[in-house]
Amino acid sequence: MADSDDTRAPRGGRQRVACDLCRHKKIRCDGEKPACETCRLAGVTCTLTVLERPQKKSIKVQLLEAKSRIRNLEERERRAAGSPPKTLQPEATLHIRDPANVNSALEIFRWHLDCSGPLSPNSPAKEAFLSSVYHRTGRPFDLDLFSALVVASQNQRRTMRPSGIVVPKWPDNDLIQQCISHYINQHLYSMFPTLEPSKAYTLFEEYASGSLDERRHIVAKACLSAFAAFISLIHRHHPSFAKAEPDSYMRAALTLLPHLILEPSNVEALQAILIIAQYITPAGEADAGKLLLGIAVRILYNLGAHRKHSTPAETREHTHLRALFWACYAMDREMSIRSSQPPLINDADCDLDLPPNYVQSTSDRQFLDEPLSSDILLYPSDLRFSLFKSKLYRLLYSKQAQTHPEARRLEYIRQLDHELSELKASFPVHFQPDPEAYLRPNYKVHDFSLRGMNIHLEYYYCLRMIHEASIASSMSHSGGTAPLASSVELYYHAVRSTLLYFIRVEGLIQPPTVWIHAQFVLSSTIALFWNMIENPTAPTFHEDLRLLEQMKELFTRLCRNCRDVAHLPPLFIFDKFLGMLLDFSGEALARATRS
Repeated sequence: MADSDDTRAPRGGRQRVACDLCRHKKIRCDGEKPACETCRLAGVTCTLTVLERPQKKSIKVQLLEAKSRIRNLEERERRAAGSPPKTLQPEATLHIRDPANVNSALEIFRWHLDCSGPLSPNSPAKEAFLSSVYHRTGRPFDLDLFSALVVASQNQRRTMRPSGIVVPKWPDNDLIQQCISHYINQHLYSMFPTLEPSKAYTLFEEYASGSLDERRHIVAKACLSAFAAFISLIHRHHPSFAKAEPDSYMRAALTLLPHLILEPSNVEALQAILIIAQYITPAGEADAGKLLLGIAVRILYNLGAHRKHSTPAETREHTHLRALFWACYAMDREMSIRSSQPPLINDADCDLDLPPNYVQSTSDRQFLDEPLSSDILLYPSDLRFSLFKSKLYRLLYSKQAQTHPEARRLEYIRQLDHELSELKASFPVHFQPDPEAYLRPNYKVHDFSLRGMNIHLEYYYCLRMIHEASIASSMSHSGGTAPLASSVELYYHAVRSTLLYFIRVEGLIQPPTVWIHAQFVLSSTIALFWNMIENPTAPTFHEDLRLLEQMKELFTRLCRNCRDVAHLPPLFIFDKFLGMLLDFSGEALARATRS
């Protein structure tokens, strides 16, 4: 047994202890004071958290626990045999991690890293990346050690929220009504078409009055609770939502998920499932989000939302269903292109004409913070990027695309690059994606500001993914030709532009929503870092080093200015990760200089 176990008194009376870092790494601790060898080498304070030994349980308590385990085993056997469960256990619902806790935040951060270029588990470039870092610096790129150092540093600071459980809690009717009023008065349907405004109050009144039958009441409760969680989170700075607990409301809504799944053609169930998926996916719950999206897509198909109405005049209900379809479509294509996995929605089965009330491509309203209107649809980003990602995946990243000859892949790369350029040109000239694009100082978070920010970052992301296909193709074929010089140039232009733009919009970055843009930032940061490591004597090295330093300074300022300690961990982790990249870069430069 390793000596890294918690404090204990083994045989012989000698007490063995392990510091927090050694316990986390599960290695032997020498117990030296004031610091063990591991902590001295890591340059952190050696801390020891003494864990209380669990009290011996009484026979009665042990018997109750044994009965509970037996019931759980019997329940599993019934489910395996196809028998319906006797009761719906809350433990069977999806998990919500607490991003305000440093360990949970690290889990979310590591998930985003796994979807960021060469650090993806399935990336053919992963071994080359790790080998390059070690060869150029003499140090391994050890993310487990990084996580341990972050935890140790957090323990030293003692400023972050300890681990806690999100307890399910139903929002009161007053809060639900305030969320609906805010949603309608601010015309948020334009950005987040979840509840149809004309029916939102009706649904609430029926729910509050208790006039619904049990089945519809449960669905309405799940839908309105998830909606209250979503609105109180994204507009958390509004005075009406200052004391709201969105995670608790969402956790409560999740306990009703088994009921929602049993509603294959219910609009309220569809809305609830979509809201839950939009809520939990950015926080690293991608597998759960994809599962929920799959359920939502099936309901959409059952309701006929994937097709335009058969009659010339669209009904209001079907128009809303089409709006929900496009929300699901955008989410599906985002998941597909980031994970390089097939989408859930097949384009061939759907009508892909954009909604008639979708914002025109020539409108300045793509970016400006003018008053919203429920008469138009905007969505958090331009739907044309979703259509483009569908084509990007099919031509360059699908399993079939991998079998295409090199000449055809290059043809597709040129074709997609041209189409993306045309999409960029369709925006008003002063609002086209560019690191130096015009910014208005009075942007409003989560409304037009979020949309303008997403459009910039998604453009660079698509540009990078197009030309990354050329680079990846040359790496995966031994003895193959070098990637096109133009592709390499455009790839790093997209990488640098992403980071430059992110620095420029510092005022729009909010701690609770940093995960929304995490993969844009991390994938670009890692790509730039790898290029620097590979070419420490390149003319662009010092300029790129300064760009990484500016990103580090940005997150350092965000940490310093974060008023809510509970929202600090994501910013703190990004700050430490960028600091690690800078250390590696400095070592690579020093070695190259000595050589």
